[in-house]
Amino acid sequence: MKLKTIAQAVFATAAIAGSQCALAGPDNMIVAVQQLPVTVEPQGINNNVLDRVAYSIYETLIRADLKTGELHPGLAESWRRISPESVEFKLRRGVKFHDGTDLTADDVVFTFGPERFMGKDAPGRAAAVEFLGGLKSVEKIDDYTVRVTMSGPDPLIERRFSARMSEIISEDGWKKAGGWDNWIKKPIGTGPYRITSFKVGNRLELERFDGYWSDKAPAAKLTFVEVPELSSRVAGLRSGEFDLITEVPPDQVKPLMNDGKIDVVGGPIDNIYGIVFDAKSNPVLADPRMRQAIIHAIDRDLLVKALFAGQTTPANSFQLKTFGELYLPGFDKKRYDPELARKLIKEAGYKGEPIVWRIQPAYYTLEMTVTQAIAGMLKQAGLNVRIDVKENWTQVEAAGKDRILNNASFSAFFPDPSSQLWRRMKPGSFWDAEGYFPESPEYKRFCELGKVLDTEIDPSRRKAVWAEMLRLFDANPYACPLYTLPMIYAKQKNIEWQPGTQGSLDLSAANLRFK
Repeated sequence: MKLKTIAQAVFATAAIAGSQCALAGPDNMIVAVQQLPVTVEPQGINNNVLDRVAYSIYETLIRADLKTGELHPGLAESWRRISPESVEFKLRRGVKFHDGTDLTADDVVFTFGPERFMGKDAPGRAAAVEFLGGLKSVEKIDDYTVRVTMSGPDPLIERRFSARMSEIISEDGWKKAGGWDNWIKKPIGTGPYRITSFKVGNRLELERFDGYWSDKAPAAKLTFVEVPELSSRVAGLRSGEFDLITEVPPDQVKPLMNDGKIDVVGGPIDNIYGIVFDAKSNPVLADPRMRQAIIHAIDRDLLVKALFAGQTTPANSFQLKTFGELYLPGFDKKRYDPELARKLIKEAGYKGEPIVWRIQPAYYTLEMTVTQAIAGMLKQAGLNVRIDVKENWTQVEAAGKDRILNNASFSAFFPDPSSQLWRRMKPGSFWDAEGYFPESPEYKRFCELGKVLDTEIDPSRRKAVWAEMLRLFDANPYACPLYTLPMIYAKQKNIEWQPGTQGSLDLSAANLRFK
């Protein structure tokens, strides 16, 4: 057994044993997750496991309803557009950080300032630039007024400051910590829960923040425990040791519902699960026809029917219906065409070179099963696919000639294509910075149009630009859509809680009650 596997087993055992000391419930709510983030600094990393916990600890200027997407006052009690480039926010008075200090305009300015984000080498920039790369300045107008200005017109400022990476942190807490390295051990927000302890790979312990400005959190303590094995999460839920578990596969829904003490909730979220291509590190995928072939070789309808019992929907493009007028159904037609896939492979001159697919076995729901099923489809089309199981994202995404296929999710943090495909593919994004994308006329034009998508105010012009971006992406794709990512949870019946359309968990008084 590998050292990492042994360590995970020890952590899981410790988590279960520890939870037996305090029964699950409002005094000590325990959430068993398949993986914890490596950091809880909101700009520390961009992944689903941080999204899940950040919502309980930090808040944004504007609050987006996790079920409807509707915008509400958050740390800002009001806001107004003062130009196509700028929005002015009036901060809520009486808000305190977890260290007891008051929220003021200085904290908002510092949150996005050069020490943390705006500086070229600022530690939060690498993760947050996909979201806030167009930010020009955040200015203090008075103690409770700030003005956000983008580098050009931006129709989505309000949305950007309601989403991930725009959470407000404590300037005083940062400075007392002495900088990023100490700060990330116990960062300070304004949310309904505060951090008491964080052990990477083991548990994140939170407690109710009694100084919270709104309705107090329902749970006195909230603990996220890393339990990688599904069987251990299910056993802990059945025994009452866990209140809520994540990443429930569809074949477990009926058995858990038949338990009598357990509810299963959730479904597809605003996130498309897919494969990202490294078309640069290894010549095997340099020809776009090879990448097109992979897209056409996959039977998405069969995946959804056979593996997910119809509890999600196939994705034939990187679009969601929540995009409204920018959802273009003409680009969402079925892609499965094995004959075309084989034809493209032949035209590309493929000679059977190995195509390495790096994965983690259980980061996403049914990740190994889905990967094996798709690998079988690709082999039927004539591709020599080899699955390479890794232990963490660092290994999955490490540079090298065998970085060819990676699993990935494309979250739409707000209902617009700027927050999804373009965010993940733009210059300076993680995959671009890590060298996944070779230069091509299509990618160059795609990027030119993406800048227009970010800055164009006219809705009809944005729609036309988005359509052209999708056409270019079809011609030279750097990723393959598969299906809408399902997020299914199981919980004790005495808990009243519903997930939203994002990966974040709302465990505040607005969405959580104990019977």
